[in-house]
Amino acid sequence: MSRLVLISNKQCDSKDLACATQALSPDGANEADRGLWLGWNGDVQNFGERPVCYRHNAGYEQVTFPLSVDEFCRHYQGYYHDGLWPVFHNQPEKAHFTPENYRAYRQLNLHFADIACEYVCPSDIICIDDYQLLPCGQALKEQGLLNPCAFFFHLPFPSAALLRQIPEHRGLIESLFFYDLIGFQALDDRNNFLSYLANEYPLEMLPDDQLQVNGHIFATGLFPAGINARKIY
Repeated sequence: MSRLVLISNKQCDSKDLACATQALSPDGANEADRGLWLGWNGDVQNFGERPVCYRHNAGYEQVTFPLSVDEFCRHYQGYYHDGLWPVFHNQPEKAHFTPENYRAYRQLNLHFADIACEYVCPSDIICIDDYQLLPCGQALKEQGLLNPCAFFFHLPFPSAALLRQIPEHRGLIESLFFYDLIGFQALDDRNNFLSYLANEYPLEMLPDDQLQVNGHIFATGLFPAGINARKIY
C-alpha cells in the first residue's frame, strides 16, 4: 500500500497528514501505515551527529530532527528568510543573498534527503512542501530514490522579472524539473512559472498539463487548498 511521505520545513499536524492521505488509503487500512511526516522539529542545537527522532503520533509516523546553529543562521534566517522570502513577497529591495547562504541552503536540503532515504519505502509517494526545500526532490532523485515526487508552492510564484532578482534563479528552477508534479495555488502563479520557462529554456507543452524542459517531463497543477496525491501518478 502506498503511503504519503510529507517532507516539510515546518511542523505538521497529524490531522493535516490524515487529510492528505485520504486519497491513498483504502477503507479499513491500518492507520499506522497511512502516512509519514519528516521535517525540522523547531529546535536549534549544537551537535556532532544530528539526532533523529522517530515516533508514532496519532496513528501517523513522524521523523523529526533539529537544525544546527549555523544551518538556522545561514539556511533558515539567511537564504530563506532574508533572501527568498522578500522576493516571493514582491519586495526584492529587501532581499539579501550571499554565496555562503546559498551553499548552506543546498547543503541542508541534502541532509533532508539523506534522512528521508532511511525511511521512504519503494511504494511511497512523496510530497515536498514549499520553497525552503526547493532542491530536495533533486537530491532525492540523485541519490537513487525514484518514488513519485510532488512539490507544492504555498506562496504566490513571482513574475519572471522578480525571479531573476535571485542570483541562483536558474539553479533553483532547474531543481524543480526533477519533480513529477509541481502544484500552485492559482492560475497566475502557474502562468508566471510558464512565462519564466518560456524565456529561459526550450519548452514543449504536452497533454495533461505536462511540460518537457531540458530533457525532463513533469506536470503542473492548481491546488488552492492542498494536493490531491492521486495527481502524481
